[in-house]
Amino acid sequence: MEPTKQNESGEAGRHPLRGAKRGKRGGPRPGSGPPKGNLNALKHGRYSRRHKQLLESLLEVPQARQALIDIGNRHRQRVRKAEVEASYLLLRGLAPPSGREGIR
Repeated sequence: MEPTKQNESGEAGRHPLRGAKRGKRGGPRPGSGPPKGNLNALKHGRYSRRHKQLLESLLEVPQARQALIDIGNRHRQRVRKAEVEASYLLLRGLAPPSGREGIR
């Protein structure tokens, strides 16, 4: 087993310069990320505070609430239709060609 090193004050430890300032380890660098006031989260993200507040205030109006429900239902139908079409194309691509099995 290796003996522990002692720093100038006689304390045992791994780092001889305990009082020395070291850089942060892990995490984002200071100053990284979007600038203050950036509204990209409003345009693209579902998790922004403003977006959540806006949706909550819209849901209080019955007509707006129904419109949002209709938009969600329409979107869900489109997604289902796209999934059915994609599975059809995938199965069609994997199936052997009809009528050409004996011809080379």
